Amino acid sequence: MNNKKVMIVGAGIAGPALAIELLKKGAWVTIIEARSREEMTEGLFLGISPNGLNVLANLIDISRIYDEYVPGTLRFYNSKAKQIAELDASYQNDAYGIASIQVKRSAISNLLHEMLIELGCFVEYECKLESIEYFGEKINIKTSKENYQGYDYLIGADGIHSKCRKLLFPDSPQPNYTKMLSTGAVVKIPNQATPSEAIKMMFGKQAFFGFSTTNTGETWWFNNYDAEQEPHRPVSDDESQQLKIKKDLLELHAQDHRKISEIITASNDLFAYPIFDMPVLERWYAGRVCLIGDAAHAISPHTGQGASLALEDGAVLAKCLIKYDDPELAFSRFQQLRSGRVAKIIAQARKIGKAKSKPNWVINLFRDSMLKYFINMEKKKMHWVYGYDVNKLDI
Repeated sequence: MNNKKVMIVGAGIAGPALAIELLKKGAWVTIIEARSREEMTEGLFLGISPNGLNVLANLIDISRIYDEYVPGTLRFYNSKAKQIAELDASYQNDAYGIASIQVKRSAISNLLHEMLIELGCFVEYECKLESIEYFGEKINIKTSKENYQGYDYLIGADGIHSKCRKLLFPDSPQPNYTKMLSTGAVVKIPNQATPSEAIKMMFGKQAFFGFSTTNTGETWWFNNYDAEQEPHRPVSDDESQQLKIKKDLLELHAQDHRKISEIITASNDLFAYPIFDMPVLERWYAGRVCLIGDAAHAISPHTGQGASLALEDGAVLAKCLIKYDDPELAFSRFQQLRSGRVAKIIAQARKIGKAKSKPNWVINLFRDSMLKYFINMEKKKMHWVYGYDVNKLDI
């Protein structure tokens, strides 16, 4: 990769993770991002498990993500706030050297960007990809700000609504709205500042609700519920949508434990993200262009594996590009190594999403009595997810 020129579209998690690996091997990397620097600090929090954390530890000083976090242990409750199961994450420390946690998305992003700057790579914000053209064996890229010429590779890490994917595969299927919203907020509640030992996951009578209190005393909460109409603009920018969603949430949880309504009522700045399902792409690459992360294989948030898969993608593609000088070989090997694993985790996320949606009393009764047994069985099956080691792959 020495002196190879690489353009990365998207400065979320997958793009910077890949960039750091390539910069260390002598590549010249340019990153463009359609959002502003301020927008990159927005958003809520996410779960990151040992497979993602161990990749991240090779890129940054991982101790800094514990400045504000929640342990990854999950405790499940029914609508009457009776605990029905627990998924204790502490065993992961012995098994994988690190345990799952919940952190703000911006915390990971900021640390990755700091490392980029340390390596001499700066992100060009508010810069949109417009076209890709080949000139011999080089790529010329037109953006909303300037034209970039003579690149060896272009990597699309620009999310589920990827512009890079649209240019690469104009006839590819588009993401489907699942008619479900993922909502949430970060709020300070005076009488709720004791750090949580676990994330409380509550199966309400009509919707699912999760919440926890960080080591800094903030309450982080999220909710998944059915919504026929997809929001057509960011909820954070639309006061009427904010009020409607807040009203909907209070109605959905009116019969659940009062703690949920207290948290929703105390929250003012709500986020709401439509959950999309991405049809399978036959190919993630063409020529000298390759897609990674959500641009290639978007996953719903129900398993908390989105960030971890993005980090894995960056690490695996870096190894493929370092080993194979031929882009066709590098990209095809990358997809070969990743597609089966990704497909299995996506299927798992879909299954969990369906379990959260439109519950009824029969399902609830079965769930309350059997969930702890299913979780214990699944815990034993999760080694293939958490124990993933990029360094042991036969690239």
